[in-house]
Amino acid sequence: MKWLKKTLIGAGLGVFAALLVWLITRYTAHDLFYTYEAKTYDWRIKKKFEKRPTIDDIIIVDIDERANQKLGKYSQWPRKYHAQIVDFLHRAGAMAIGLDILYDRDIWQPDQDREFVRTVREAGNVYTAIYFAKADSDNWLPVMKSEPEGFEAERFYYTMPLENASRFRREERMESRFVELLNASRGVGHVNFNGDIDGIVRRIHLFTNFNHHLYPTLGFKIFMDALGVDSVLFDVRNQVMNLYRENERLMGIPTDEYGNMYINWAGPFKTFRYISFYDVLKAEERNLPPEIFKNKIVLLGTSLAGLYDLRNVPFQRAFPGVEIHANIIYTLINQNFITKMNEKSTLLLLILIGVVLGLILIRTKPLFSVAFSIVLGFLYVIVVTIIFFEQNYWIEIIAPLMTILLSFSLIYVYRYITEEKDKRFIRSTFSHFVTKSVVDELLANPEKIKLGGEKKECTVLFSDVAGFTTISEQLEPEELVQLLNEYLTEMTNIVFKYDGMLDKYEGDAIMAVFGAPIERGNHAYQACATALEMQEKLSAMREVWKRQNRPELYMRIGINTGPMVVGNMGSESRFDYTVMGDAVNLGARLEPANKIYGTNIMIGEGTVKKAGDTIIVRPLDLLRVKGKTEPVWVYELVGLSEKGLSDDMLRVIDLFKKGLNHYLKRDWDSAINYFMQALAIRENDGPSQCYLERCNFFKENPPAEDWDGVYTQTTK
Repeated sequence: MKWLKKTLIGAGLGVFAALLVWLITRYTAHDLFYTYEAKTYDWRIKKKFEKRPTIDDIIIVDIDERANQKLGKYSQWPRKYHAQIVDFLHRAGAMAIGLDILYDRDIWQPDQDREFVRTVREAGNVYTAIYFAKADSDNWLPVMKSEPEGFEAERFYYTMPLENASRFRREERMESRFVELLNASRGVGHVNFNGDIDGIVRRIHLFTNFNHHLYPTLGFKIFMDALGVDSVLFDVRNQVMNLYRENERLMGIPTDEYGNMYINWAGPFKTFRYISFYDVLKAEERNLPPEIFKNKIVLLGTSLAGLYDLRNVPFQRAFPGVEIHANIIYTLINQNFITKMNEKSTLLLLILIGVVLGLILIRTKPLFSVAFSIVLGFLYVIVVTIIFFEQNYWIEIIAPLMTILLSFSLIYVYRYITEEKDKRFIRSTFSHFVTKSVVDELLANPEKIKLGGEKKECTVLFSDVAGFTTISEQLEPEELVQLLNEYLTEMTNIVFKYDGMLDKYEGDAIMAVFGAPIERGNHAYQACATALEMQEKLSAMREVWKRQNRPELYMRIGINTGPMVVGNMGSESRFDYTVMGDAVNLGARLEPANKIYGTNIMIGEGTVKKAGDTIIVRPLDLLRVKGKTEPVWVYELVGLSEKGLSDDMLRVIDLFKKGLNHYLKRDWDSAINYFMQALAIRENDGPSQCYLERCNFFKENPPAEDWDGVYTQTTK
């Protein structure tokens, strides 16, 4: 259940991050983030360019610097130059001629204007430009209610249902006033380029809505006539511009929701063939072969900065508008359209990214999480870039990367608030009671501990100083504190050495737990090794204290292993991480029971079984401890198997076991014999002295017939 809760929280945070990014990038700061996203589009466009031969399908006749130098300033050119160019291109067999020039009547050359109009009409394949502008009341340029007088608008505009047409950009004024030239053309198209928020031209509005009439862009009009299109319909829902001929759908052009088509740029400046206006005008002198124009789309425009037709495009700050038209036509001819992932799919993508990150980051370590997020971001950019190159499919980069960053941030804020809180609790709870290595392991793997409580097998160690009350009465308070601190410091260090947890001090008494909060090795063995080393260290300390004329301390230890409840115990305002249960209580009773047998370390049967052959013990008694009804076997901890015992001690243990066996059979004399032999080897052997006294007592006062050998502890 905890795993499921954590998983759901991670996924939820990821979804929240995705929705927050969506809200910010679409509503709160749309313009800002669209600009950044558009820059990634520009970067992909530039990376997409390959070295390729000049494209000859579309030829640009350029009013360039060379023509300006050879023919004089453009503003002073006679109109007949344009008529001659159109006539030459028509006779050369050009499929279509697009004039990306805004012409006005020349009151000084009316005859040449009439000749120009006649030439355009006779050619029959010339497309001229119209331009739309905003109303300007300060300069007496009001909103126009209709097309210019005399303009044969019905020949050139398209219509759609109002709900579709209303999606297109609406214009207020048509500034083209040379209507005779427009009427002589096969078609007209607007030459307005409206950049994005940052002023960069990335898409073209295929239609402009003026006076509820739809006028196509110049390049789009040329393409539609070449295809024979007679009607169009904008599918707003699917964002597709459908082209029809005699009610037959010819193709669909993917657009945005406003009917704008993304331009699939063929390459940088002069990717298309440029020929100077001067060279075409002087074709015979320049030996320019007319056949290069045969069946080609020819656009007349300018790359001169002074004629104000240079635009900011994704890869160049000043790019000729005429070549933009060439790119539009080339995109349409090749049907090599750029499609942008729609809003619904983009939102689902963000949610997917957020969920994936949430599921992974909620349970991984910080270093892996950082690495995974960075790698995911890089892989995402690489994949969507490849998709753009191969499929012309624009998938956003900025919003998904923001989702990755925000998902990471939210998840780690949550983890800091929750897990770091737990870690701070773990650190404050255990830093004084276990070694630093244990604390570090708990912090790294908090799942190893259940602070709320759990039942597990552990080993408890209780130690107490014999006769401490008498000793404390002999010392000044400062001396007593110093002596006790020296003793507790050394004993605690040994507990930590064997990965024990210091549960508490009670005056001179120590309670330690092995196997909690985490288990590292055989906790029964660790507790036994701790007890033996504590006694060994205390013996060395007594030698020092003896030379210093200070009291000598002796210690008794009780150890028991068994199931116990481990966790936080106490009230809401104050609690400790400790252990409780019958096994704990038995361990506490074994410590004072040492006095009965004259031993230093007494352990329970559970400890003997858990430690196995790693320790050396001798059975002491079948003891019924105070407060319990069921007797238990108790043992004296004599040593560690790895260190061994002296031959004398091994002999004493063997004799004691034989004596104990006869004692339980009520064979008092034989038992006394064995205990006496043991005392002959080790005269201060406490257990042998204890049983010697019992045998002598029972010889004089035989126990009842139902005596089972159990000894009942009557004092703590």
